[in-house]
Amino acid sequence: MKRFILSSVIALSASNTMAMENSFYLKSSYGKVDTDISSQEAQELFGTKLSDPNGWSFTLGYRFNNFLAIEGGYADLGEAEAKDSQSGFMPYNDYETVYYDYSYKSKISAQTKMLGVFLSTDTNKPFYAGLRAGYQSWDAEIELTGKVSESLVWSNGYDQTVELYSYQEDLSYSDDTDGSDLYYGVSAGWNYNNWSLSLEHTIFEMDEQKPSLSSLGLTYNF
Repeated sequence: MKRFILSSVIALSASNTMAMENSFYLKSSYGKVDTDISSQEAQELFGTKLSDPNGWSFTLGYRFNNFLAIEGGYADLGEAEAKDSQSGFMPYNDYETVYYDYSYKSKISAQTKMLGVFLSTDTNKPFYAGLRAGYQSWDAEIELTGKVSESLVWSNGYDQTVELYSYQEDLSYSDDTDGSDLYYGVSAGWNYNNWSLSLEHTIFEMDEQKPSLSSLGLTYNF
């Protein structure tokens, strides 16, 4: 009986020590971003669809117990791009023709800093799942660069041409917005020793848009 009690005390002590040692964790994740801008909206704004960017995040967490943790982190939601170019000509009258050429590239990027909680099933089990939510401070930027050229050419229809008018301009525009909103998401993971591998989906509210990051996360518990 004494041996059983002594063994239980040692096991409990070791368990508490392990729990204390694994109170903190570092997590990095990488995945695909949904900008929450539909193809129709992108067509209206940029004249073409946006690319699907990759994003990543970094998180430091502290576990109060096996079911509740507080987290702080940073997420980069990548750069979604839209590109378009066109060149050609159109008759101006019987002798004059307008030649045109334009190209541009638009880029939308966003970053955010987060602080929130993670509520889960027992994270000491081989498999766990949970919900996270919190407050974020985000910053988003849109940039547009391009070039436009146009010329008016007179021709007699045979071997004589004269450039009557020529115009060229480099385009450059940027706009920066920021704010503070909620973020929330779900996570399911698998533990192996001090490491965890997880699948995650997090939504970031940014004014009228709700971009999301679907990612694979790797966590080190210490």
